[in-house]
Amino acid sequence: MKKKKSTVITVIIMILLAVGVVIGYFYVSDRRSKESEERESVQTEIEKLLEKNLNTSYPATPREVVKVYSRMMKCFYNEEMTEDQVEQMLVKLRLLYDAELLQENTYNAQLEELWEEIKEYKACKRTIISYQIEKAGDMITWTDEERDYARLIAYYTQKEDTEYLKVYEEFILRKDTEGRWKILSWRLADGEDMEKE
Repeated sequence: MKKKKSTVITVIIMILLAVGVVIGYFYVSDRRSKESEERESVQTEIEKLLEKNLNTSYPATPREVVKVYSRMMKCFYNEEMTEDQVEQMLVKLRLLYDAELLQENTYNAQLEELWEEIKEYKACKRTIISYQIEKAGDMITWTDEERDYARLIAYYTQKEDTEYLKVYEEFILRKDTEGRWKILSWRLADGEDMEKE
């Protein structure tokens, strides 16, 4: 009877140990997969924009084009980007430009100017805190020589050291032959029209 009892206890202990090992294995593997998923889901804005395929998922409206442009500007001026990331992002940015604007601004000249602006922002401790784009209903559209145009204003709230300021930019976009809105030009603007909203 004692031998049978000790055998039963030994079997129960072995079963409990086996169950413990199995539970421990699943706990550790589940935890690792959750950590891996979390790392993958925490994608930076830079990574999101660099992965965005503008050939297959081009922004549909002038407002969306300016939004993508603004997201890229925040990355250029706020984030620590590698040289390769800046160059890749500039290539993406230029996909938003009208052919006429691209002719006036070569890639190399724009890259050089961009690096100067990035250095200036860093030296002045200037960042883009946020941006707001004019509502679609306030956007002005027109047709000239059978080409569609749109004008809208965006403002950027910037922080320089301890001061905050708003910078208004007026964007002119034109539809290309594929029906995509492209940035034709932009300039500093008076924010009065947007402030009335």
